[in-house]
Amino acid sequence: MSDRVTLKIKRIVDEGPSAASLYFDSDMKVLPGQFVMLTDYEEGERPFSVADADGSGICLTIKRMGPFSKRICSKKAGDLISLRGPFGNPFTLVSGVSLLVGGGAGIAPLYLLARGLIASGNRVIVVNGARTQDALLLGAWFGRLDADYRETAEDTGEKLSSVQLAARILEREKVGCVYAAGPELMMAALKDILPDIPYQFSFERYMKCGVGVCGSCACDPSGIRVCVEGPVFGREQIEKLSDFGVYKRDSTGARVPFRK
Repeated sequence: MSDRVTLKIKRIVDEGPSAASLYFDSDMKVLPGQFVMLTDYEEGERPFSVADADGSGICLTIKRMGPFSKRICSKKAGDLISLRGPFGNPFTLVSGVSLLVGGGAGIAPLYLLARGLIASGNRVIVVNGARTQDALLLGAWFGRLDADYRETAEDTGEKLSSVQLAARILEREKVGCVYAAGPELMMAALKDILPDIPYQFSFERYMKCGVGVCGSCACDPSGIRVCVEGPVFGREQIEKLSDFGVYKRDSTGARVPFRK
């Protein structure tokens, strides 16, 4: 189990009305797609993907959803946050043209991935999608990279989903690998349109421990755990899952169908 560290928040930046980025000074070494377990010792512990890390600092971009994330996003610079990690199986960098597809807060771990792919000399196309324009996150971050960045919101412009925009790109570009992170239904729809090329998806499932002990994030039927064998899974693993895009499990282990 990775050591726990308690860090002062260096600064907090609002990312529109739906999220905030928390910055910390830390030498934590994080690979694209890995996550940390976070707590403020007031209530519980939750997993969050790392949006950026450079060896001297890390950043977590957190969407305001339930009481826990809203409380974390309301913290101030100087407040203490405790982290464990990093955990999980990261993205594997594939040479060539890469298409990165993010939905909502799922775009966060794709930034660190994009930086790594570009640094390795690869061409990167990024699709950043959300249901509403004000829910689009980190557009300015990607704008500073040497990437082909495109965004879409379902309430403006052509009203395309991220999957629909990705489909257009795949018709015109010879893509070597597709990477995705975001709502599972989005990734399931993306899977259905992909040609016979490699892909890697980052999963979000209910998680208690982060180290594979509790089994709460196990996937059916193989029992592979999102916190250890994931959160990034490749095409071969995903195609064997019977629960992908169909249901997840809650804190009791009961099946919860995804809402179409």
